[in-house]
Amino acid sequence: MKYRFVLVALFAYSLGFSQNLTPTAVIQNMTKGTQPGISVFIPNVSDDNVEDAIKEITKPYKGKIRKIKRSDENFIDNALITEISPNTIDIHQLVEKIDNGYRYTAFFNLGGVFLDKAYSADKYAFATDIVKKIAMKASELGMGEIIKGENKVLEKLEDSKKDLVKDNDRASKDIEKAKDLVTKKEESIQDNLKKIESKTSEIEKQRQKVIELQNKQSLLMK
Repeated sequence: MKYRFVLVALFAYSLGFSQNLTPTAVIQNMTKGTQPGISVFIPNVSDDNVEDAIKEITKPYKGKIRKIKRSDENFIDNALITEISPNTIDIHQLVEKIDNGYRYTAFFNLGGVFLDKAYSADKYAFATDIVKKIAMKASELGMGEIIKGENKVLEKLEDSKKDLVKDNDRASKDIEKAKDLVTKKEESIQDNLKKIESKTSEIEKQRQKVIELQNKQSLLMK
């Protein structure tokens, strides 16, 4: 129950942009010239999210990611994707920062020929599904970070509420103690009022006694 409302809100939020993770065909400049590729924009993620998603989704294909010098491009070397080719292939990749997310573009190098829909609709569909899975996984990882951050905010709010409740409990106890003290003081005042009244009567009697003695003394001095 603790994270229910945060999770519901973030699920609706993630569903909104995950439905827009649709890869599109592109023809774009890369280290092998102008080639056909598959591109998708992934909002609200970090470059680490995209990198981790690439590693996880492409891990079954056994390729090794290699950086291409003097470029923003890397490629998965000797990936074995039998649904695309019986031979190993290279997947060139570009990850570009755009506004609130990253554009991921993959170029499937079949050995001098880059995959596009015209080459094979089925193979192209499978490659597109790989790009889609990478985008979805990156979004999932990004959403996980958002949920983690929002849960920390929630925990701080709950801790703050607990502190306020404790403050109120302490204040209530202080008030009860104060009420007890007031009651005791009021009882003491009433008791003292009775004692004052009694003392006043005693004082008056003693004063009359002193006056009487002073009068007797005056008679003796005549």
